[in-house]
Amino acid sequence: MTSPSAVPPTAGQLAEFYGPLGSLLQLAWDDNFHFGYWEGPSDASSVEEATDRLTDLLAERLRVGPGDRVLDAGCGIGKPTLRVAASTGARVHGVNISEHHIEQATEAARAAGVAEQVTFQYADAMELPFAAGSFDALLALESIVHMDRPKALREWARVLAPGGRVVLTDVFPLEPGSGPQSLTGGGAAADAAGPEDDSSIASLTRFEDYAALVSGAGLELDELTDVTENTQGTFPRMLDAFLKHRREFERRHGVSVEDVLNSATVSQSQASAAGCLIMVAHKP
Repeated sequence: MTSPSAVPPTAGQLAEFYGPLGSLLQLAWDDNFHFGYWEGPSDASSVEEATDRLTDLLAERLRVGPGDRVLDAGCGIGKPTLRVAASTGARVHGVNISEHHIEQATEAARAAGVAEQVTFQYADAMELPFAAGSFDALLALESIVHMDRPKALREWARVLAPGGRVVLTDVFPLEPGSGPQSLTGGGAAADAAGPEDDSSIASLTRFEDYAALVSGAGLELDELTDVTENTQGTFPRMLDAFLKHRREFERRHGVSVEDVLNSATVSQSQASAAGCLIMVAHKP
């Protein structure tokens, strides 16, 4: 089995990564910090519609309902968490290693009047503070790119009840035969960083390696779907949105969009060479 060679970022590094980037995403993209899903080239859906659609596609695959317990591992500021709870009736608990984002998510749940159904907690998704079998399903929207995948999947299997499902999106290299890759900041830093560089904030792993990753965690694979064709419009739309809102962002936060992108995201060439997948597995 092949595992990503990049060293996962620390909690502090990841919180720093999503500090200015999170503010930029909220202003220029959406409160969903993930890919959009468009039905085809003629789909004129907005970013909000497309990102909500991806959340809904994963929510359907959770197969949960009222009374079930769902964990959102890497919940951002909670928009997908709230949407899953509303569409399924399940109790949903989100975890994140950004205390600021947990505060925002908790306030959003209060404002929506669902603070008893939807809760949030500061926690590392690779070392969860929950007993074995605590959840009926687990959702992870691209958050696994920041983790040691084998470790995360084993931990998620631990906290699932028998029959519980893991539903996630992940990013993989599009080049045939390409091995695991690390994603670093753009520009010269990206060129200088090696695969073991501690500055790697995210990593890719091959589509064809997922079956082994899942079985190695004690899970059984139910679905592995390449949705790159539907999500590939994300990066060009995101870049356009960042440039459109750059003056407002810089006025509000006193930092340039270029500085945020150079220090906190992948280079354009790396982004264009990445595909997106949906994976569903269950605990026997």
